[in-house]
Amino acid sequence: MIGVFKFVFLKFSILIVLLLVASCRDLKSIQNQLPNPINEFTEKDGYIIGLRWYEYGNYDIALKYWKPLAEDGDCDAGYGLGLLYFRGAGVRKSYKEASNVWFKSANQGQGQSQLALGIMYSHESIPYSPINCRRGCGVGKDLVKAYKWFGLASKMGSSAEQNRADELLEKIRVKMTPKQISRADDLIKEWEANPSLCKPRR
Repeated sequence: MIGVFKFVFLKFSILIVLLLVASCRDLKSIQNQLPNPINEFTEKDGYIIGLRWYEYGNYDIALKYWKPLAEDGDCDAGYGLGLLYFRGAGVRKSYKEASNVWFKSANQGQGQSQLALGIMYSHESIPYSPINCRRGCGVGKDLVKAYKWFGLASKMGSSAEQNRADELLEKIRVKMTPKQISRADDLIKEWEANPSLCKPRR
């Protein structure tokens, strides 16, 4: 009787091991079928849901959340959508589309979009970021416009964005004439949110 029990237990153990091996092998495909990691059933903010999908590399799903929000004027979703176009993630790569979306978002005071436009116009890059325009990103180099966007991000962005904008301002200031800096300062003073400032997120 004990021998039969050991035999059954051994077969059961082998079955469990085989199931575990199979489940590990299929984990990637299973993860792609699971609900959003932050649980779409309780999270109400479509931008945040899209952000989590973006972080998990599911760009098609991030696009589905961000595009309609950006079209309705959500400036954070606008930054995210621009990033998808810039990288060609989930959409066809287009610097023009990225700059158009970022321009709309930046004009509402979205600091990341302002930084991104500054990078495009200055032909600079942000370390540890996909935004690298050292070889150009579809727009001509214009340090006055770059200075304007960095200057606005320096005032309106998060503390990290302000620090990054200040560093970039210092970097391009030495390449500019006093007249260019004066013109850029005027553009910063004249700037008004259009159509209105971004709504802060929780």
